[in-house]
Amino acid sequence: MRWGLRCRKPCLSLLLKNGKMDKRSGLAKAGQLFDQLLNVLAILAGIIVSFITIAVCVGIVSRYVFNYPISWVVEICEYGLLYITFLVAAWVLIQEQHVSVDLVYGRLSPRNQSIASIFTSLAAAIVFLIITFYGFKVTKRQFDTKYFTPTILEAPKFAVTLIIPVGSFLLLIQIIRKICRHMKELTKPHGSQSEKGKDGLQIEP
Repeated sequence: MRWGLRCRKPCLSLLLKNGKMDKRSGLAKAGQLFDQLLNVLAILAGIIVSFITIAVCVGIVSRYVFNYPISWVVEICEYGLLYITFLVAAWVLIQEQHVSVDLVYGRLSPRNQSIASIFTSLAAAIVFLIITFYGFKVTKRQFDTKYFTPTILEAPKFAVTLIIPVGSFLLLIQIIRKICRHMKELTKPHGSQSEKGKDGLQIEP
């Protein structure tokens, strides 16, 4: 009987350990899929940039050389710029390339930098949670009412504004991942490095 009791404890601890490992691997895979999605959206944004550049050039040539203005160029460029902004917002956050003022932040210790990042990220998460909620609400109302823009293209309004809540939701997820990463850094012993994967890239939950 004693031997049976002794055997159960290691078996139970092994099961718990395997469960934690499976959970971590599941989060890592989800994080990798999310990163791949953001990479695809960044490529799509690059394609839109190329299209806008070509459309503007064609519009200028058509107007001043052939005296034939293309009426939809300005409108389609406006929509494209809106889509570009929200398609790459979360991807830019992964690269830590958003505009920031680090006059005070740069003077803090690594631990205090993580704490400051958590508080600023929490504030940003609240803002984009509100934008996501009301953005989907407004988009659904536009879809239900079949509202079209009073412009040349007469595009369905929900198709224009849909990218705002979608992009905000993706950015919200990335902000939450950033908060989790900084909280993990705070719980690590002083001087330890961030967890890295096989390819040397930092793994976020």
